[in-house]
Amino acid sequence: MKQLWGKVSLKGQVMLFTSLIVILSLLILSLFVAYNQSKNTKDNLAEKVQISASHIAYNTLIQDSLLVGETNQELIDYVELVREENDFLYIVVMDNQKIRFTHPDREKIGQTFVGSDAEEVLEGEKYTSEDIGTLGPSMRAFHPVWDQQGNQIGAVSVGIATKSIQEAVLENQIILIMITVISLILGLIGAWYLANRMKKTLNGMEPKEIALAVQERNSMLEAVNDGMLAINNTGEVLLANDTAQQFLRRTGYQGQFEHTPIDLIWPELKLQEAIKTKSTALHELIKRGDVETIVTRVPIYVNNQCVGALATFNERSQLNDLMRQLIGAEVYAHSLRSETHEFMNKLHIIQAMVETESYEELKDYIADISERYHLKTASAASQVGQLVEDVSIAHYLAKRIGWMEQMGVNVHVQSGIPWPSMNTEFIDTWVTVIGNTCDNAWEAMKHKEHKNLTLTLKQVGGVLRYVIEDNGIGFSASEQQVLISSKKGDHGYGIANIKKKIQLLNGTLDILSEKDKGTIITVHIPYTERS
Repeated sequence: MKQLWGKVSLKGQVMLFTSLIVILSLLILSLFVAYNQSKNTKDNLAEKVQISASHIAYNTLIQDSLLVGETNQELIDYVELVREENDFLYIVVMDNQKIRFTHPDREKIGQTFVGSDAEEVLEGEKYTSEDIGTLGPSMRAFHPVWDQQGNQIGAVSVGIATKSIQEAVLENQIILIMITVISLILGLIGAWYLANRMKKTLNGMEPKEIALAVQERNSMLEAVNDGMLAINNTGEVLLANDTAQQFLRRTGYQGQFEHTPIDLIWPELKLQEAIKTKSTALHELIKRGDVETIVTRVPIYVNNQCVGALATFNERSQLNDLMRQLIGAEVYAHSLRSETHEFMNKLHIIQAMVETESYEELKDYIADISERYHLKTASAASQVGQLVEDVSIAHYLAKRIGWMEQMGVNVHVQSGIPWPSMNTEFIDTWVTVIGNTCDNAWEAMKHKEHKNLTLTLKQVGGVLRYVIEDNGIGFSASEQQVLISSKKGDHGYGIANIKKKIQLLNGTLDILSEKDKGTIITVHIPYTERS
């Protein structure tokens, strides 16, 4: 049954439910009205025959005939006229012995009234009842007849056929049935119209498709690494994905998100400006507390009307880290291409010398290559491969050292147990540490005549140690807070960014500096095979 119901379209379900509701409502209403109509019809007819019996009972013609003790033609004609005008089954005038003075069948005049319900009227009661007489089943009204002194001299019985009552009830119910059918048809038309409107509003999608689309939308939003905030045209938040919520809670907001004005959550975002100006703002730098973010704001349109705005954002430090990784990868790839090209050129030269049998020149060329190789390996950059097993970090560090050597820095590298290969999280952190510390060291030394830099990379007891020592300008104790705070510019966030990264890996940062003598920065990060 459930499977069959699941195959019914939304339009069919709406029409079916609406039709059932209309049918049930009309059925209950019809039964109630039919019952009331039947009861009211019977009551009205009973009241009619009772009133008629009362009028006849007080007629002087009736009273005179009963006092005389015999009927006459005038009485019979009068009663028959009243009966025909009111469509009664019979009107019987009887004396106290129940002898009929009038009857539609003239042969029954003078005979005893038939029925067990006539006893009470001879005792002065007036009432209605249902019984079977000589003319069939009927509803009968009884009324006593009194003389001028108040003595009962007879009674009047007025009857209406039960069949006539049923016909009257049926006539009213036919009208009710017609009204019910018309109402049902109108209800079905309304259900069809409502189903079409709902289908159009839902873009022709079925409930299962809507539920699946919502689940897919939520999954995609949560899978996006960017923070996302969407508002309606009144400025209330409609959407805040998990990344956005975590960022905002981490930077101080602890309230609700949905249906909360955006100005209470992040006033600096100015997301409502995208609705007012209906313009797109790309890659704006906006602060949230002490954290800088790169934000893109766009208006949201539905049927060519601006109904809200959407903002996507990332922390600037994350983008800088990503850029640094891309630069490291680019440097690595470029280095491989250069070395491959250089190696192929040397092979071509050697091949040409062999083919021309220029063995003396070949001997001198190989000796020259060997000498240049030894000079190259004497450089600090060439020693990095022995200090770090991870290729990405090794090449990134080698290029940074090589650049500093080209800029006139005397770089000395020392090591113990080499660093192992690492996962992406550790590589990202070490790229941030190496990039920022080398940039800071160069900034500190670039105006000095003699530039000396010492790098120490060791692995001690499951802890990776990184020490960088320069002979730059250094800084005093009062200047340390400036160094630790975010340093804006092309080189990222400096020491503050390093601290943020290594704290996520339970690392530590130590700084030792003296004005005009230099700085030593030491970083320790625990590392095991499991991590």
